[in-house]
Parts: sequence; structure tokens; C-alpha cells
Amino acid sequence: MVSRFYTPIGLFAIVVLTTLPAVAHADPITSLFNTGVDELGAPLPNNAAELHYSLIDVPSGTTDLRVANAANGFPIGPWVGDNTISAWIGPKSGSDLDGPVGNYDYRTTFILAGLNPASASISGQWSVDNYGIDILLNGVSTGFAAAGFQSFYSFAINSGFADGVNTLDFIVNNQGGPTGLRTEMAGVAEVPEPASMAVLGAGLLSLAFTRSRRV
Repeated sequence: MVSRFYTPIGLFAIVVLTTLPAVAHADPITSLFNTGVDELGAPLPNNAAELHYSLIDVPSGTTDLRVANAANGFPIGPWVGDNTISAWIGPKSGSDLDGPVGNYDYRTTFILAGLNPASASISGQWSVDNYGIDILLNGVSTGFAAAGFQSFYSFAINSGFADGVNTLDFIVNNQGGPTGLRTEMAGVAEVPEPASMAVLGAGLLSLAFTRSRRV
């Protein structure tokens, strides 16, 4: 009678596999949108309602927002012209997007559910009429400003994110006449891989002990 055991190599494999760390990879933050776009990220038609941003504070007047592009005419030109990934938004006050003097708070929200907030980052650019005072992440200043509407100004945010719902506020100052905001940005955050290596290791461990047989 001979006993054959196949456990040594199997056990070695178990030790190796179960001690491998989980590997994280970066996923895009899909709930983050540019101004003036639809759910697929394509610019909306002129005068359409803005879908992803809200005016939560204005000096006075309407908080309704609309999209503006070259079909609107003034103020697009001198404002930065059309492209395929964003459009201007501003108060739905008339064809010129006029608004009273003061600060306007444009807010958008995004979700990090299932993502690691400590690994999150957002980079992009914004343009404003007249001045970009600050960008707030979850109510905290990031220190980024914008100097006008004829070009874009870059920003990059790498900390201050929270698990679940986050807010971004773009604070715009108007000196009179037309006022608006344009943003283009993207974000990423890590999501841990499933603990598949540990599951595989457990299965191999069971196999190593059951493959002992008698002949």
C-alpha cells in the first residue's frame, strides 16, 4: 500500500497567493460634468436648460441657468468660442445673459461611492465673466482664480474629497452686463480590486488537502 501526497507544492502556492496584496486601479469620476453638456458629455443647444450646475447664490434676480453658444451671438465672441466638450452657462435673464454686479455661486455635485476619496483628483480649466474668485471643494477654498472670458485658466485639486456626495462651487464676480461660467474638467479615483487572490488561495488550500490518496 502506497500513500501519495501532493500537498507541498500546493501549500507553497497558497502561501504566495494569499499574501499578495490587493491592487488598486484608477477609475474616472463619471458623475463629474463640464458646463453646458448632456448626460453623454456633448454640448447642449443654445438656450437649453443647464443640467448639472445650479446657481445657489446671486446678488439678485433669477437663479435659473441656460446654455449659450455661438448661435446666441454676443457675448460669445469675445467669450471663448464653441468646442465639442463644453458650453457657456449663465443667468437666464435675456439674450445677453446680463446680471447685477456681485458674486455668483455655481455649484455642481459628484459622487465617489465605491471609490477611495483619499486617492481622488480633479484637473481642468475654467473661464468666467468677469472674474473667477475661487473654487470651493466641499465648502473649502482651493485658491484657484480666473482672470476673464477670453481664455481658460487651469486648476488641479488633489485633496479634500469625501466619501459619497461632494460639491464643487465656482465663485464668479460680475462687474455688470453679461456674466457666465465655462468649465472643462475630469477626475479619477482609485477603486480596490476584489479580494479574488484570497478566494483562489482558499480553494487551492482545500484542493491540497483533498488530493492525498491511497493506492
